[in-house]
Amino acid sequence: MELLISGVIAAVFLILMIIMFVLGYKEALKAKVEDPLVLENHMIGEGWEFDTFVDYEEIIDILGREPNDEEMRIFMDLVEEGYHGEVLLKKFLEKIKKNEHH
Repeated sequence: MELLISGVIAAVFLILMIIMFVLGYKEALKAKVEDPLVLENHMIGEGWEFDTFVDYEEIIDILGREPNDEEMRIFMDLVEEGYHGEVLLKKFLEKIKKNEHH
């Protein structure tokens, strides 16, 4: 008997969760929130200017791998500061070497 009651309670909670998800999803769409269920082919560098993407590719060539999180943070900080081209690469390598010494 207890098993039946617990099964019914679990089913009721599952149905309530589904209803709440649907209601929240509808509200999110009304509020123009990005659709979390739509999976896009997001690529690193999407929305970057072409020269920034070229600089990113050069960094991959220099490192011989994709940048780790810390290196990516440094790269993005430099891009936001307005660096690009050879200056960006030079500053990036300086900061990476400085971080390796610490």
